[in-house]
Amino acid sequence: MPEKSSFELPTDTEWMDLPENLPSNYEVDVDVYKWNNDRAVVIIVWKWWTTEWYDNKYVTIANNLVKGHWVNVFVVENPWISWDNPELFVQCAMNFVDSKMMEFWYNDYKIYAMWFSAWWHFIWRFARAYPKIEKILLINPVQRVNNTKLLKALNEFTGTWIIIVWDQDPDYFYTPLLEKITSNIKIITLEWVNHIFSNKWWLETFILLPEKYLFA
Repeated sequence: MPEKSSFELPTDTEWMDLPENLPSNYEVDVDVYKWNNDRAVVIIVWKWWTTEWYDNKYVTIANNLVKGHWVNVFVVENPWISWDNPELFVQCAMNFVDSKMMEFWYNDYKIYAMWFSAWWHFIWRFARAYPKIEKILLINPVQRVNNTKLLKALNEFTGTWIIIVWDQDPDYFYTPLLEKITSNIKIITLEWVNHIFSNKWWLETFILLPEKYLFA
């Protein structure tokens, strides 16, 4: 069973348009799966949903990674407020992971990150600021938003990119261009799924992706 934890995302900034009843600090939920390894896998879940979400798929993914690869897994919720300042959200999440890994006695460790759809914008744009991030797995990334910033950030990250994309995805057009930007990228095209892997068989495929490609 994971440890239920959280970190504070400050929301008391003057330029944000916030509801009156929102607290000055927003508690972001994190499920921490601890094991004895100097690797941390960070998974950001879909906006507004829980750390389990849709048939507990992230619980299954985390347990598979712990049992099969002995890594520490951090499943982080993605609150709506994260979109107002995504850089701050990433910084708070990475600070939380760092404090936990040090608590587990790992001062020198590496991070594998997993994101899905539009949520990958966070890690793509800001990963260059976190040298502990070694691999990034992006699944059906939305590329038409802030595309110029994304391409610049792609070239500034020195780790490995792994991009999984459905061949009929709305942003599939952009994907072949990525290999021209950097050589440290691997693109895997999937057929017979959809953007959200919505049926039972596609869900099973989704669950296997981090084991298959982050730990290949």
